[in-house]
Amino acid sequence: MKAGIVAAIAALALTGCGLAAPSDHQVLVDACVAGGEAEATCGCITDAMEKNLSPELFKKTAQAIGRENKEMMAFVGELTVQEQLSFSAVLGDMFACSLSGETAE
Repeated sequence: MKAGIVAAIAALALTGCGLAAPSDHQVLVDACVAGGEAEATCGCITDAMEKNLSPELFKKTAQAIGRENKEMMAFVGELTVQEQLSFSAVLGDMFACSLSGETAE
């Protein structure tokens, strides 16, 4: 019992020190920035995906692109047709982000 309490306190302490796993949103922004895009553009693109994709597909994207470092085109090619259609619906917003460098609304 004491070991469980100590483990829980340690976990809370680590979380308080900023060692918690980054959010799916932040993981995608970081991956985009690592790919050479401006942070504002990456934030805009990620905002567009989060707004327009289902929560499940957004999470799946963050896992593949942000955490597993898959190439975007390879990842999209592995999706179901319905998931690919969801991504195609976001392309206009993502392209607008790249052109403007502004954040999505």
